[in-house]
Amino acid sequence: MDSEPKNERRLKRGGGRAYHSRLESFVDFIRDQRQQRRTWREIALRLSTEKDCPITLQGLHLFYRRYRKRQARPHWEDGQPPLVGAPARPNGPASRPEPSKPMVAAVPSERPFRKPNPDSLNLNDPTA
Repeated sequence: MDSEPKNERRLKRGGGRAYHSRLESFVDFIRDQRQQRRTWREIALRLSTEKDCPITLQGLHLFYRRYRKRQARPHWEDGQPPLVGAPARPNGPASRPEPSKPMVAAVPSERPFRKPNPDSLNLNDPTA
């Protein structure tokens, strides 16, 4: 049955080569394409045709997001620091002015109410 006794813990064994994505060699190409405001679909298509590296747009996006997360330096797509030569634009809640008082929804204007004439009401007439 089991070759190991139940009361002994299994030792963790490291081994095998570390996984490296085939996209790591194309990081500079992907970054240049993103700076040129290409979509993930366009970049995936260019990688498959020009670089002979077929990849889906979802796989490309997930790889690049993980790659950016691993980098210690800030990334231009995260909004810091701004691109060289590009006008700085405010982003986030700091760009909105602080409200001086809470905003309240507008109250609708009052409509005139007309009471029906009780003599004209016939509650027993199904045709009315």
